[in-house]
Amino acid sequence: MTAEPLSAEPLPADRTRTDPSPAGPAPAKRLTAVPPVEPASPGSPPSEPPATEPTAAEPVVTEPAPAARPRAGLAEALVARRNQLTRAAQWFAGTEGDPYGLLLRAGADDPARHEERVRERGPLYRSAPLDTWVTAHRAVAEQVLTDPAFDGTGPDGTPVGLDGLPLRSELLSLDRATAARLAPLTAFGGPLLWAREENCVAQRAATYARRLLEGCGEHFDLAEDFARRLPGPVLAEQFSLPDAAHEEFARVLPDCRHALDGLVCPQPYATARATRTAEATVAALLARHLSEAGGGAGADTARAAAVLAVSAAETTAVLIVDTVRRLRARTGAWERLTADPALAAEAVRETLRTAPPVRLETRTTRTETTLAGTELPAGARVAVLMAAAGRDPGAPAGAAPLGLAPDLHFALSAPLITSIAGAALRTLAETLPHLREAGEPVIRPRSPVLLAPARFPVAKRESTPCAS
Repeated sequence: MTAEPLSAEPLPADRTRTDPSPAGPAPAKRLTAVPPVEPASPGSPPSEPPATEPTAAEPVVTEPAPAARPRAGLAEALVARRNQLTRAAQWFAGTEGDPYGLLLRAGADDPARHEERVRERGPLYRSAPLDTWVTAHRAVAEQVLTDPAFDGTGPDGTPVGLDGLPLRSELLSLDRATAARLAPLTAFGGPLLWAREENCVAQRAATYARRLLEGCGEHFDLAEDFARRLPGPVLAEQFSLPDAAHEEFARVLPDCRHALDGLVCPQPYATARATRTAEATVAALLARHLSEAGGGAGADTARAAAVLAVSAAETTAVLIVDTVRRLRARTGAWERLTADPALAAEAVRETLRTAPPVRLETRTTRTETTLAGTELPAGARVAVLMAAAGRDPGAPAGAAPLGLAPDLHFALSAPLITSIAGAALRTLAETLPHLREAGEPVIRPRSPVLLAPARFPVAKRESTPCAS
């Protein structure tokens, strides 16, 4: 087993040493030039260098004092270092045999094996190395996702450099109260989407799906050329964005693909920064154009649109690819779908039940509570293995798919995700009945939440033997 090279993540360029445990004392000159930066307490303003009074021979300058620039670089380096150390902790937890640590490592092995190890340890298992309670049981999962004692793990005022996931998505770090306030804005027939019903979204998604498939060659990547390119134009139309913004939105949205995995698994520094930049671009674009179109749309409307878009885009792409992969892997399943494309919606529901695109959710206890007979203090971290809970043999017969979590960001986007995925699958079955794999699928590294495909090569027609 090869250890993941932590040195592959370069820290931000900065002339100041940022290692919290240096091998030896830093030169005196370095310490004098850049005073140590203490993390600010929650709610307090960042420290400033002492102001100096200009003299007559010394003109006032507007650029930051020389010491201020290294301070900013030092803060960013602390963020990068904390991001890297959190990843190291997850990796070494797996090395110690902790099943939750092995899931977060997101290696090449089948995660279902580690999920079943969690189930074998009872309804609630504590991952001691990562200080997290983990469940693979359906009843416990439902309590965590609905009990008000549990909430999202958004920013809580932890000082920079001490937050274990300092680069996680800001858009997707929201609590249940915020999600409940925003969700009505994204309902069909509400103030944000122009579609009055789900069927309307499905019809428009099918139209865009056909256009994308027409532009694909005989061989194409189902993940990159189709599934990731479909949600953008569908959502842009639903938000009634103008043509110029429509194109930019559809181009930038796929760059937010790492946001969900980054909620629990630190992404490489450059990847995390690029994801944040893409999120900020999407949010700013939506805020600007929704305000212009709506005569000054409120901040909640713009935020709801951004949360919906970022949570839906990659989740939809993964759901499309996973459903195709599962159907192609079962003898006769793809053929049954192509014979009756109306079965597409049921195929999507089955994937949501047994192999949902979001395999892992985390929550934090806001108050002391009891879960599966265990007393949990306020602030305890709880991880729900959604895929394992969905296939729990102890679940009631005929139970609805656990699917996507009913709270937080998916309270805004779940209906659109299933609608677009169902339309995409039906269009594939109608237009490419002889679709086949044309290479080995590859799972993206550091994707424990989505197991997202990095590539899924396919061909439009079955291969034919050469004539003799």
